[in-house]
Amino acid sequence: MLNINTQVIEIPEPMFRGWQQTVELIADIMNLPAALIMRVHHSDVRIFSSNDTASVISSSLSESKQLSCYCAQVIYNRAELLIEDALQDLTWSFDQNVNADIMAYYGLPLTWPDDQAFGTLCVLDTQAREFTPHCKLLIVRFQQSMIADLAILYEKAELLHANRKLQTMLAKKSMALTLSNQALLHEQDSRSALESTLIYQQEYDGLTGIANQLSLVSQMDGMLESVDDDNELAVIYLGIRNFKSINNSYGYAIGDKVLLELSQRIHQQLTTEYLVARCWGDAFAIVVRDENVVEQVIDLISRLSHAFESTFIIDDYTITTQVCFGIALADSAEDQGVALVERAEAAMTASKDKGCNYNFFTEELSAVIGERHYLESHLAEALDKHEMSVHYQPMICVKTQRVLGAEALIRWNNPILGAVAPDRFINLAEQNGQILALGNFVLRTAMEQASHWRKSFGNDFSIAVNISPVQLRDDNLVSRIAQLLAYYQLPGSALELEITEGVLLQDEKKVAKSLTGLQNLGVSISLDDFGTGYSSLSYLQKYSFDTLKIDRSFITNLMECDQDKELARAIIAMAKKLNLKVVAEGVETAEQHQFIVEEGCDFGQGYLYGKPVPATMFTAQYLSRLVI
Repeated sequence: MLNINTQVIEIPEPMFRGWQQTVELIADIMNLPAALIMRVHHSDVRIFSSNDTASVISSSLSESKQLSCYCAQVIYNRAELLIEDALQDLTWSFDQNVNADIMAYYGLPLTWPDDQAFGTLCVLDTQAREFTPHCKLLIVRFQQSMIADLAILYEKAELLHANRKLQTMLAKKSMALTLSNQALLHEQDSRSALESTLIYQQEYDGLTGIANQLSLVSQMDGMLESVDDDNELAVIYLGIRNFKSINNSYGYAIGDKVLLELSQRIHQQLTTEYLVARCWGDAFAIVVRDENVVEQVIDLISRLSHAFESTFIIDDYTITTQVCFGIALADSAEDQGVALVERAEAAMTASKDKGCNYNFFTEELSAVIGERHYLESHLAEALDKHEMSVHYQPMICVKTQRVLGAEALIRWNNPILGAVAPDRFINLAEQNGQILALGNFVLRTAMEQASHWRKSFGNDFSIAVNISPVQLRDDNLVSRIAQLLAYYQLPGSALELEITEGVLLQDEKKVAKSLTGLQNLGVSISLDDFGTGYSSLSYLQKYSFDTLKIDRSFITNLMECDQDKELARAIIAMAKKLNLKVVAEGVETAEQHQFIVEEGCDFGQGYLYGKPVPATMFTAQYLSRLVI
C-alpha cells in the first residue's frame, strides 16, 4: 500500500453534505443535542461537521479539552469509548482548568484503509444518559458507511499518487533513450501501450465501458453530413430524476453500480445501428438514425421506460429510479453533434421541471433554459453573499385595527439582476433543492425577529411563514421548528405556517403526520389562497386547520362583482361554523375593509394596511400606532 498523506485529502462537497445529513439524522433519532464528526489536524482534533443545534449546548465546544481528551482516546486505541455519566466514571478525572460539561459521550474511530486516523464519529449530551444497544448499533452503521467513503477517497488518492509515480518513471526512461537501441525500443513499446490507454480513456467511459460524449459527438459529426428526408437523425438524452437522492441515501459506490446496471439495461433495448454514450453523472445520450426517426424515438423511449420500471437490486438494497428523456432532432447537415446533445439535454431538463416522461427541444425552450441557468447560477450563491432578506407585511385585527402579526416574505436583491421577484426564483429553488436552505433562512430570521417584537411590543404578536411542498417532505421539519422555538424562547402560538393546496398534493399520511406534529407544538396551520383550488373543501375534511386565508382574487373585485362578494361572504360564514379564524388577503380600499369588518372577518392583510418592508421600517411604521 502506498504511503499517502491523508491529512491533505479533501472531502468532496457532495460527500460532506451526506455526512452533514448523517449527524443531523443521528441527533434527531437519538434525541441528542450534539452529533459530531471530528478530524485529526496535525497535532490536535477539530470539529469537522456537526448538527445544527450542537453550538447551542456549548459556545466553546470547539475548544473543549474534555471533548479533545475523549476523542484522542478513541483515536489512540482505535476503539469505541463509552461514557454514560462522567461524574461516576473514575477512569477520567479533569483538573480545575477543564470544564467537565460533557456528561455522556459515545465515540467510534474513523480510519483510512492504511489505518491512519481520520478522526471520530461521536455523540454527546450535557446530561448523564444510557446509550442503548440499538443506538450504538445505529452509530456503528453510520461509522461503517463513512469508513467506506474514506476508502473510496483513499483509492483515488492512491491512483493519483501512482500516476505521479508513473510520470516520474517515464521521465527517467526518457533520459535513458540514448543509452542503447534496446532501451529505445523498450521505451517506444511502453509509450505505445500508454498512448493506447490514453486514447481509450479519451473515447470511453471508465465506469460503464461505453463511449463518452466526446467520442459520440465525433461519430455524429460524420453521420450528420448525410442527413436528409430519407435518413433523419435524433438524439435522446436520458437522466435520472432521483439520482442525487440515491447517492445521498446509499453512497457513491452504490450510485456507480446503479449507473452500471442502467447502462446494461439501455444496451438490452438497442441494436447495433444505435449509438450510445455516457455524457456525465447520471446522463446518457442515444443517437437514433432512421427515415421515420420520430416514430423510432417514441418507440425506443417506451421500451426504455418499461425497462427502468423494474427495481434495481444492488448489494441487498432495493432501489427505484425515475427516468426522464429529452429529444433533439437534426434539422440539416449543417447541424453539429455537440449542439444537438446540448439541445437534447435542455429538453431533458424541461422534462424534469414539468414532471413529464419526455420533451422535444424547441427554440422557445432554449431561451427559457438559458434564462433559468443564468438565474440559477446567481441563486446558488445568493445566501452566502447575503443577497437574501426577509420583509414583513402587517396583519391587523379588523376590530381593533391593531397590528397583531406579520407575514414573512423572502426578497432577493442581486447586484447584477437587481430585485428578483419571488415567483421567478421560488419554483427554481424548489426544483434544484435550494428551497430547504432558503426556507430555513426565512424561518430562523422571522422567528428571531418575532422574539424581539414580542418582548418589545406584547406577547400577542405572531409571525406567519409560507412552507413549500419540499419543506413539508423534510422529515426534520417538525424537530427543527421545535429547536428554533426553544432557541428563540417562543411559544408555538407565536408561529403560523401557511400552506397551499400544492403542499397537500403529497403523501396524505406523511402530510397528516407533519401537520399533527406541528400542531402538537402549538404552531397554527393556515390554508393559504383558499378558494382557488379544486379540492380546497375536501382538505378541510382531511386535515385540521386553524386559519383560512381568502385568496386575494375574491377581494380585488369585491365591490364590482356580486358573485365574488357572495363567495367571500360564504367562505367567511363557513369558516366561522368550523371555528376557524379568517384572514382576507389583498385588501386595498376602505370599502373592502368595511366589508370584511361587517362580515366578521378576523384579520386583514393588504396594501391598505401596509406593504412588505424590512424589519426596521416595520417597527417604525406599524408597531406603535393604529393602521387606519
